[in-house]
Amino acid sequence: MSNKKILIDTDLGDDIDDSAALIMALNAPELEIVGISTVYLDTVKRAEMVLELCSKYDRETIPVCAGFGCPIIERFNLNTPPIQYEILEKDRKNQIVSDCDGADFILQKVKEHPDLTIVEMGCMTNLAIAFYREPELMKKVPILAMGGTFSSSFPEWNIKCDPEAARIVMDFAEHLQMFGLDVTKYCQIPDTLMETLCAKDSERMQYYKKGIQLFRKKMGYAYTFHDVLLIAYLLDPTVAEMEQNDFSIELSGTHTRGSVIFKTNAYDLHTTVQKDFYFAKSMDVEKFRSIVQRYFL
Repeated sequence: MSNKKILIDTDLGDDIDDSAALIMALNAPELEIVGISTVYLDTVKRAEMVLELCSKYDRETIPVCAGFGCPIIERFNLNTPPIQYEILEKDRKNQIVSDCDGADFILQKVKEHPDLTIVEMGCMTNLAIAFYREPELMKKVPILAMGGTFSSSFPEWNIKCDPEAARIVMDFAEHLQMFGLDVTKYCQIPDTLMETLCAKDSERMQYYKKGIQLFRKKMGYAYTFHDVLLIAYLLDPTVAEMEQNDFSIELSGTHTRGSVIFKTNAYDLHTTVQKDFYFAKSMDVEKFRSIVQRYFL
């Protein structure tokens, strides 16, 4: 049985979950990473961090592309560095793919690998522009994405960073599975478990530990492996309960811009949904932590 081919689109370098998800994907023999693109703000710095982490696992051959830093509509300071960029080692040779942008990189990999699955771990700018350029090709691609909340109107970060991009992807993707904050918030890793995962005799894990210490120092949040649930689901789909429905993104409103909205009629007693769009309703926390411990080293 051949490995599942995946492309990872990530905003690695802020929260600790993107790098944790990449580590698990690198460790999983069931998965083949054919490319990694970065998204949001300083994507070059993010790509450098991806390359350095891959080098720790002797996987420098994985192509890495610095994608779009600027959302489709909003305009931010693109030179804002990722929170954990200080862990980068000095004088590293730049290996970032530079002959195409993030959208063309995704399109190239989709054409090279017809059985490709895209794992979206950041805002959807690269994906949305790929959809705009070649919609007929992109709408057939299976996509797993972390983003949104499906039990409230709270605008989650990945969607909020580029609501227009999320709207494009959610409206036109024909095979989409999404894991919202209302479920991934349960992917917390207790400090005691994190100490076990970051083994003192592992150079790789001590490198990762430097990054999570920077995050804790600057942000102070609990360790939560939001994006890791995507990789865990690829490895064991029983880790999350999925439900079919159809959604879009609210693009206006003082408090609701970037919120997920149902496209089905709440008055219907029995709603029939034709679209292949599933969202996570719940997850098995103990099974999730077991998968993490199996692939995280």
